[in-house]
Amino acid sequence: MDLFGALSTAFNGLNQTQNALSVVSQNVAGANQAGYVRREYVGQSSNGLSSNVQRVLDSYVQKQLWNETSSSGYTSAQADYSKQLDGIYGDPTGTSQLSASVDSFNNALNSLQNNPSGSTEQMTVLSTAKDLSQKLLSTSNGIQDLRSNTEDALSQSATQANGLLKQLATLNSQINNLGPQNNLDLLDNRDAALAQLSNLMSITVAEQPNGSVNLTTRNGVSLVTGSQASTLSFDSHSPLTAASAYSSVAGQSNVGTITLSGNGSSIDLLSGGGTIGGQLGGLVDLRDTILPSAQSQLDDIAAGLSQSLSNRSVPSTTVAGGLSIDTTGIQSGNRLSLSYTDSAGNARKVAIIRVEDASKLPLADNVTADPADRVIGVSFSGGLSNAATAIQAGLNSIGAGVTVATPTAPSGNNLLTFTATVPAVVNALSASITNTNIQGQGNALPVFIDSATGAPYTGSLDSVDQRIGIAGRLQVNPALTAKPSALADATGSTASGDTSRVNALISQLTTQPIEINPQSGLTVGSTSTVGNLTKQVLQSQANLTNRLASIDNSQSVVLSSVQSRFSKSSAVNMDEELTNLTALQNVYAANAKVLTAVREMFSVLMQM
Repeated sequence: MDLFGALSTAFNGLNQTQNALSVVSQNVAGANQAGYVRREYVGQSSNGLSSNVQRVLDSYVQKQLWNETSSSGYTSAQADYSKQLDGIYGDPTGTSQLSASVDSFNNALNSLQNNPSGSTEQMTVLSTAKDLSQKLLSTSNGIQDLRSNTEDALSQSATQANGLLKQLATLNSQINNLGPQNNLDLLDNRDAALAQLSNLMSITVAEQPNGSVNLTTRNGVSLVTGSQASTLSFDSHSPLTAASAYSSVAGQSNVGTITLSGNGSSIDLLSGGGTIGGQLGGLVDLRDTILPSAQSQLDDIAAGLSQSLSNRSVPSTTVAGGLSIDTTGIQSGNRLSLSYTDSAGNARKVAIIRVEDASKLPLADNVTADPADRVIGVSFSGGLSNAATAIQAGLNSIGAGVTVATPTAPSGNNLLTFTATVPAVVNALSASITNTNIQGQGNALPVFIDSATGAPYTGSLDSVDQRIGIAGRLQVNPALTAKPSALADATGSTASGDTSRVNALISQLTTQPIEINPQSGLTVGSTSTVGNLTKQVLQSQANLTNRLASIDNSQSVVLSSVQSRFSKSSAVNMDEELTNLTALQNVYAANAKVLTAVREMFSVLMQM
C-alpha cells in the first residue's frame, strides 16, 4: 500500500470511528429516556455521504410486549376498582358491616318475641330496621359511585387514546417524508406512543417499509392508516344509577359508549359482545358486568328482606279435578306457582306473574330464578275472567290438559280454579301476595317500602324492573313508624302479649328462601335466607377481589418477563457501551498513529 492509500484508509477509519463514537454517545445519553431503543453503527451508506445507524430490537418480542401491556392495562384496572369495591363492603366478619345489621334486626325481633307489647322493644326493631336500610343505601351508593368513576375514567382514557392516534398519524407523515433511516428519534417516539396506546386498548400493528405503521383494533377495525387517524370518542352519562345500562340499540343506552369515526362512518366498539381490551376494556367490563353484578346481589338481599316480611303465602284448596286459589290483593309482580302434568305426560312448572304493562308481554322465562320455570305474564286490571283467559292461552302453549276458570259462587270471590282431565293432573298451586296494609291482612307485615312508589316492594315488572336499585330505595314503612304496636298487632285488636305475628315474621325472615337474579352471578340453594345470602355476598366480593388481584399479579409477572426479554436486546447496557467506547478509542488512537506515521514519512520524503 502506498502512502496515499494508507492516508485514505486512516482518514476513513477515523471518520467511521467518530461516527461509531457518536452512536455510543447517543446510547449513553438515551439510557434513561423512556422509549429509547439502543442504536448500532453499521457503516457508511453506499454513496459515502451518510452513516448507517440502525435500532437494535426484536420486532416479535416488541409485538408480544404490546399485547402483554394491553392485558396488564385490563387486569390492573379491574384489580384497582375491585379493591375499592372490597373497601365498600369491608371485612365480611366485621361488626359494622351489612351482615351485622341483618343480625341486629333479627335479634331485635327475637327480643320483641319475649315482650310483644314492649314499646322499647318495638322501637328497637324499628331502629335496627332503619339502620339496615341505611346500610343497604350506603353500600348501593358506593357501588354506583364506583360505576360513575369508571364512566369518568373511560372518558379520560378515550380522550388520551384519541390523542395518541392523532400523534401516530402525524409521526407516520413525518417518517414517510424523511425516511426511517434519518428519523430514529421519530421511530422511538412512535414506539413510545404505541406502548401508551397498547396499555389503553388492544391494537394490531403493521409496520410499513417506509417506517410508518398502520393500526387496527383486535377485530380488524382501522385506527390509523398512514397519515389518517380515526377519531375515538366517548359520550359520558356520569353520574350513573343502578338503572343505567349499556344497549347496542341506538337511543336506548344510558351509559357512555366508545365510538370510532372515520371515512364518513361511525362504529360502536362495544357492540357485538367484543372486547376493546386494555384499560378501556377493563373499565367497560367493570361498569357493565362486575359492578352491576355487585348491585344485583345487593338488590337480591333488599328484595328478599322486604318480601320475606311483607308477602303472605296463599295455599290452594281442593276442588273437583284440581285446585283453587284466592287471588285477593294480588299486586303487580306477585305470582302464582303452578305445577301440573299435561296430557302428554310431561311435568310442567309455571310461574304466573301479574304484569299491567302490555309492552312487557310476553314475559321471558328467565325473569324467574328457576331455570325449570315457564313464565306467563298476565294483566288482572281487566277483571279475573280476562286474566283466566290469558292464563289459559299461556298454559295451552306450554302443555295442554289444564282448564282455568272463575267460579261464579260465592259472589264477588277472587278465585281461580285449575282443573285437569285424566291423564293430565294439577299437582300443586300456591300464591305469594304482598300485603300493602300494616294491619288487617294477616301476619305478613310490610316493614319496608320502596321510596320511589311509597308502597311496599312487590317485584313489579311494569315500566322498569322494580328490583333494579331497590337496595338504594328501601325505607322503613312510615305507617309502621307511626304505629309501632302493629309489629305485634296484626288485626288492630290483638290481645296484648300475643306473639303470633312476631313469631311469623321471625320464621319468614329466617326460613324464607331468597330468589337470586341470574345477573347476580351467584348459585344459591333453596334454603338460603336473608342472613345466609348476605354473608355469601360479602364473602363473594372478598373472593372476587382476591381473584382479580391474583390475576393482575400473574399478568405483572408475565409483562415483566417480556419487558426483560425486550430490554436484553433493545435497552442500553452501560457496561457494554463503556466497553465499546474503550475499544473505539483504541481504534481511533491506532488510526491517528497511522496518520502521524504517514505525515512523518511525507516529511522525510520532502527533505530528500
